[in-house]
Amino acid sequence: MARSDLQSLRRSLARRLREKAELEQTIRAAHSQFEEEVAPLQEEVLRLQMARLKEAAQARMRSARLRNAYHDAQEAYDAFQERRQQASPRTARSDPDLKGTYRRATKLCHPDTVADPYREEATATFRALESAFDAEHPAAVQAIANSLETWGFPRAPTAPPESSRPGTKESLRHAVSELEASIERLHASGVYEAVPAAEDADPESALRARKRALRKRLRTLKRRPSARV
Repeated sequence: MARSDLQSLRRSLARRLREKAELEQTIRAAHSQFEEEVAPLQEEVLRLQMARLKEAAQARMRSARLRNAYHDAQEAYDAFQERRQQASPRTARSDPDLKGTYRRATKLCHPDTVADPYREEATATFRALESAFDAEHPAAVQAIANSLETWGFPRAPTAPPESSRPGTKESLRHAVSELEASIERLHASGVYEAVPAAEDADPESALRARKRALRKRLRTLKRRPSARV
């Protein structure tokens, strides 16, 4: 395989690594903002809905519909609380294992240690790794580290020519394909899973729309207990 073709695949791999790291950081920022600004409103809405339905069910003991609605609201509230508790992973800076992963990964993409033809791509990957760690985004750190350990840059100056390695072309193409599929999944279910909105809305607009809707719902729920729920 021509050396220029291998370099092109390497550059594509580095671009995908950076793209995935940046996208995961965007998602993490949106989730953090969601937890800080939107989740408390959503929790209050779920709690008040549960309370209002409980009052209505107690007032009309024979209504199976109201009893079922109350139990559904209770389950929704409990599930929401459980999701919030589970959504507090350790950060990159507080996790000793991830610190070790980060240090090993930096050695695999440090510009001074890779072969000259890949120095530019390695520099970009190194910066993406640093950015992910500084932003306390363990998922991105781990993703970059895993890719580097599997498809790392050729070393300098003693590494054998990459073109002599069996399956290099196929391996690089497979790595790029896997990263592209991962990026596609993030686009499909990352930010908008936490912040449902129109597909063409940016995360900030989506969060504002979600907060407006929740505040409107709260105003309705805070009216007289007999108000429709």
